[in-house]
Amino acid sequence: MNGTGRTSSTVMSLRGRALWAVAVLGVGCWQLSLGWASAVAGAVFVGVVVLVFGLVLGARVVRVPGGFVVLGVLTAALVGAYYAAPASGPLQAVVDSVPRLLTAPRPAPVTAAFLVPGVLLVAVVALVSALSLRARALVVPAVGGAVLYVAGALLTAGRADPRGLGALGLLAVTGIGWVLVDRGRRRGSVVPQSVLVVGLAGVALAAVLLPAGRPFEPRDLVTPPVNDLPASSPLPALSSWAAAGDTELFRVRGGEIPMRLVALADYTGATWQATTVYSPVGTVAAPDLPAGARHVETRVDVTIGDLTGPWLPAPGRPTATSAEDAVVDASSGSVVLPSGARQGFEYTVESSVDAPDDADLIAASVPGGGAARRYLGLPDLPFALAEYARRTVADARTPFEKAVAIEEVVRADRRPNAEAPVGSSYARLSTFLFGAPGTAGAGEGTAEQFASAYAVLARAVGLPTRVVVGFRPVPPGPDGVAVVRAADATAWPEVYFSGWGWVPFDPVSGTDDGPASASRREVINRLATATPTPSTPAVSGPAMPSKAQVPDAAPTTVVATRKPWYLVIIAVPVLVLVVLGGLRAGRRSRLRRAGATGAWAYVLDSLLLAGRTPPRASPAPEIANGLATPEARRLAVLADRAAFAPNPAPAEVGRAAWPLALRVRATLRRRVPWYRRLFWAIDPRPLWRR
Repeated sequence: MNGTGRTSSTVMSLRGRALWAVAVLGVGCWQLSLGWASAVAGAVFVGVVVLVFGLVLGARVVRVPGGFVVLGVLTAALVGAYYAAPASGPLQAVVDSVPRLLTAPRPAPVTAAFLVPGVLLVAVVALVSALSLRARALVVPAVGGAVLYVAGALLTAGRADPRGLGALGLLAVTGIGWVLVDRGRRRGSVVPQSVLVVGLAGVALAAVLLPAGRPFEPRDLVTPPVNDLPASSPLPALSSWAAAGDTELFRVRGGEIPMRLVALADYTGATWQATTVYSPVGTVAAPDLPAGARHVETRVDVTIGDLTGPWLPAPGRPTATSAEDAVVDASSGSVVLPSGARQGFEYTVESSVDAPDDADLIAASVPGGGAARRYLGLPDLPFALAEYARRTVADARTPFEKAVAIEEVVRADRRPNAEAPVGSSYARLSTFLFGAPGTAGAGEGTAEQFASAYAVLARAVGLPTRVVVGFRPVPPGPDGVAVVRAADATAWPEVYFSGWGWVPFDPVSGTDDGPASASRREVINRLATATPTPSTPAVSGPAMPSKAQVPDAAPTTVVATRKPWYLVIIAVPVLVLVVLGGLRAGRRSRLRRAGATGAWAYVLDSLLLAGRTPPRASPAPEIANGLATPEARRLAVLADRAAFAPNPAPAEVGRAAWPLALRVRATLRRRVPWYRRLFWAIDPRPLWRR
């Protein structure tokens, strides 16, 4: 009766310590969750604590070794991190999770990718705290709560608990638990806990009363994680989109604004290339050229139709999106969905769009090196194009006048033609700009040639440019939704002006498509009277192949295939189980060869697995009487004779002992619950039983 009472008291004490530990970690989780934008984060963290404690305590009830619980929790955490955040492998997902969170907007969005580091930290703290309860180490949950509190303070730069109320609450829950849950402990063990409580209370009081300077900012120590995703330029797809005409690509709600698909900055002399390095949307990584002083914020809702490929349409520089897996190039604002856009996919995107007035640009300058070098690159520029650009801006006085002059010259006497040969190479642009009449592509092209010709000529005279593939603004319907069709796809160049950001130009329609600003019209009129039309250079590029010789290119759907790291993660526990099973099989083989003594040792192994380990000093017959099976008694006698008889037992005695051991083992195995039998063959405890 007394033993039962002690067992019940032990269980109740363990249960009380577990509830107290969950409460302490819950306070820490609440403090940590303030680093995210929603209370959902706190609910997730508390759920992780409850789940881990449930697994540890449940495994203790069913007598599952603690090592299996640790292995299972850590494996689940790695696999979860791998599938929640884009990465090349599980370990890389964990390594990237902290920089991704620290470089996110503050507070961080509540998405799977941004919750990964918080969940991992809470899971590890909860696992260590739960495993420590059996040893009555009540300091461990308190330290775990403090770790979560400090993590929340670092994540928010101290803004999570400006008055110290969270710290005082953590101390209160910790102190109450030490007094009530552990009141049966001897007095000497309470002294260091009391000292710790007083010390932590002093620290919390100092944090509340003392003035604070600039808080420590962990963001200064990290750089945003990046993903390397190969993606081809969608410029060649403009002709196929033009041919598709009325095909609905996507729908957008949020205003009549141009939607960007991808901004292309790298030019090889043959083609424009899309960047392959992307970071999570919302990271604080600065673009290589800063945003302009005047900008507007937009928010649009997009529903994908027949648009294929990895890019997601977005206005300006995206700052946040509901597409959890989306990544962005911080410099260009191009948004990529690694799995590829699919029909019916819906998302919301918030963006910032540079919006300077033309009057702001009249006296604006442009950067000439450093970060702008990427936007000035023209490898092996042909003399004909360089000379054509020089003549075009001969009478322009400012960078803005140069940009306007090139816009007017590129569109002069040239016409859009969806059937024109595709391409952006020097040869194709030379034919487009000053090819002989009758040559395929001479004086006509798609938006690809207009935008590319402008960008190349502008770079030749020192203007940083890039080419943007996107869609014209479409007026919304009565329901406020604009339907963007394939015919709305286009491309346009942008020029960067210091202090004002990227400014779009339209060499296809120029000032004919809507009213121009007074500043731009004034520039156009002055240049038209002062500068003659630039003559065609004597040196022209080689003839371009006909359209039949140039294959149409369709946008390539980029699917970020995950490397089979998940197989490694799955294989680790399987390998552990196989190794344990092999070791157990080897031990069984050795015991079988040892005769009657080995057979009795096999029975002792079975008793250990059944939770009935006898005292080490008990003789074999006494243990066999407690089993109440005739096979056990017969085996005990044989084992005693084999161990203590002066003459070695005959070989047939050893052969007869092993079947008895197997029958005793089967009897013991039938008496244990089914969940204990699952680990019977791989439980490692018999391996170190002596």
